Amino acid sequence: MFKFKNLVAVVGIGLFLVSCSHRNKDVDSVSSSTGPGTAADFDQNVKNTVYFGFDRYDLIPEARDSLLQVTSWLKMYTSRNITVEGHCDKRGTTDYNLALGSRRAESAKSFLVENGVEASRVTTISYGKESLISQGDTGQDHALNRRAHIIVIE
Repeated sequence: MFKFKNLVAVVGIGLFLVSCSHRNKDVDSVSSSTGPGTAADFDQNVKNTVYFGFDRYDLIPEARDSLLQVTSWLKMYTSRNITVEGHCDKRGTTDYNLALGSRRAESAKSFLVENGVEASRVTTISYGKESLISQGDTGQDHALNRRAHIIVIE
């Protein structure tokens, strides 16, 4: 009888441990896509787009404030890297806008690096006018397209 109780206890503990290990795997798979330090976390909790004036790549105060949030997040999650995408509105030539988009992305990267983010963690790319988020021709449409958008590299 004594041995039977021990066997029941061992089996019960074993089943508990198996259920915990399955539960942890589920939590890990969810947290790897939506938990702290993920791209989803970054997109939800950090302002990841900064805007520029017409034909400009200098950072306005609101852009600097947003990039300080990015800096803080990157300092918290030191294993994460980002890409800064430079974008333009649809006016101007393709070549001109690719160069301007590159200057916008580099301007944002420089600010991040000056504020303590390792340069090796930040890549840049320019899409020029090839990736518009607003297709219209109003001033507001153009303003929405003049941006640097930051994404976490998965």
